[in-house]
Amino acid sequence: MSTKTTQKIGFREATALGVGGIIGAGIFVLSGTASGIAGPAVVVSFGIAFAASLILSLCYAELSSMHEDSGGPYAYAKRHLPPFVATVVGWANWGAWMCASSYVGIGVGSYLHLLVPSLSQPVASTLVIAVFTGLNLLGIRFSGKVQFIALILTVLVLLGFIALGATHVDTALYTPFMPHGMSGVLEAALIGFLALTGWDAIVVSAEEITEPRRTIPLSILTSLGISFILYAGLLLIENGIIPWDRLGASETPVVDVSRVFFGTHGPFVVNCIVLVALLAAVNANLIVISRSSMVLARDRLAPRVLESTATSRQVPVVAIVAAGVAQTVMSTAGNLRFAVSATGFLYTLTFITSIVALFVARRRGISASFKAPLYPVVPALALALCFVFITSAGAVGILTGVGWILLGLVCARWTSRPRGGGAPGPAPVRDDEVPAEHGSV
Repeated sequence: MSTKTTQKIGFREATALGVGGIIGAGIFVLSGTASGIAGPAVVVSFGIAFAASLILSLCYAELSSMHEDSGGPYAYAKRHLPPFVATVVGWANWGAWMCASSYVGIGVGSYLHLLVPSLSQPVASTLVIAVFTGLNLLGIRFSGKVQFIALILTVLVLLGFIALGATHVDTALYTPFMPHGMSGVLEAALIGFLALTGWDAIVVSAEEITEPRRTIPLSILTSLGISFILYAGLLLIENGIIPWDRLGASETPVVDVSRVFFGTHGPFVVNCIVLVALLAAVNANLIVISRSSMVLARDRLAPRVLESTATSRQVPVVAIVAAGVAQTVMSTAGNLRFAVSATGFLYTLTFITSIVALFVARRRGISASFKAPLYPVVPALALALCFVFITSAGAVGILTGVGWILLGLVCARWTSRPRGGGAPGPAPVRDDEVPAEHGSV
């Protein structure tokens, strides 16, 4: 079965996919959670998180300029690491996005409930996910256009929100600046790291992006830069208008802040815009979860039915529907703190293996049209930061992540092709299958 699709998206849609994955739930839901942990110093936390994400994104940009495979970290592990490791990475990446979809779904349900009180959060989440599952069945080109429109609206309104909020900031609320000390700053940095890592949605969908070895690196760096500017501005406004402890207890911090300077009508207007951004995040999650499972199924590491496509548009129908169901379950039965911990462990595990894959690729002399600067310092620093973040996931995150990976290994054992009784894993990729250098960034 051909794995090529008839639909492709370009730089602007790919960037919108990355921004949608980053600012959706993080900026509107997790910004309050992080503020409750670090206080006004949450800006420092997100600065640390941005530095870590930027360093890591440079490594991914180089890897993506070598290969055109969908699957992101799994594709890199499959080409440069042992098959067993690739299986672990593939399932970890799939699980990370499903866990992340929990706080996206909870966020969209919570904000929609404010607009329509008769809809409870679980019901609201389910309806939104069902609608976007249907839109995704129309193809990635259509959902990519929706994503771009949502991005433009979100960025414009957030910039206006920050500008208006700046006139209402009370600098006295920035004291105490670090109520829980440096430990609180570092704990919030993990949340900031998770909130800024949605850019990897771009690499997971590589096969559906035009000129991926050029487009993907540019889209990654652009989406990360746009998102950090919006995060930093909003965090300064939030903590300068509402005390940090009240922000930490709120599931809708942006709406709460808007009441201060927009009055009674402000929350309604802001809530509508927040929903637009969260809808884009729901869409990004559906795209990534479905493509992650499709790639695993194609390599016989997940149930083969997940690779079934609609012949007219090569849309992974079963994988999209399954992603919608999974996101619904995670959104209606999930817990924010639990989701953050599990996502943190699984995400960071895939980042670690991707950096190792970059070291291996460099040693093998694989051509790349984009080079991470200051090699090997940048990937080594990224690796060190990832080890710090993975230990911050806590016992719950580690146990949940390990349990999911074990489930994946069992499933892969049952669905993989016979390989002489060895450990389950994808067929290794030969050196002559690695794409040569193409284009430049």
